Amino acid sequence: MGKIQVVGAIIVKNNQLLAAQRAADRVLGGCWEFPGGKIEPSESPEQAMARELKEEFGASATVFEKFSLDGVAELEFGKVVLHCYYVQLNSEITKTIAHDELRWVTPEEALDLTWAPSDIAVIKALAETGFNYEY
Repeated sequence: MGKIQVVGAIIVKNNQLLAAQRAADRVLGGCWEFPGGKIEPSESPEQAMARELKEEFGASATVFEKFSLDGVAELEFGKVVLHCYYVQLNSEITKTIAHDELRWVTPEEALDLTWAPSDIAVIKALAETGFNYEY
């Protein structure tokens, strides 16, 4: 089994986090996750983050620093390693092609959602400190 490198966006506004629910017809459908996706071989994680947000949400973004913890999950199709970055959206979200719902959540609300396995450790650590990142 291979290692799958993915990125996730920590998008915070007014002490709330943007959570994305994977489309029901996709792998891990119904689970919540940080918006993002796979890192292509020719990309840096920051480039992948900006590309994924443009492709999946139609939004341009500024990628800031990396979160201190990576998420890791051993799944039937491979080992997923999630690298999360603080991100600020520079434009509105105009589409969602891989998610059934987007929701702004407080730390308490976030902990009540069912997260994708690779995202669980990151959301728990992030919720402990609160969603108070300043851009």
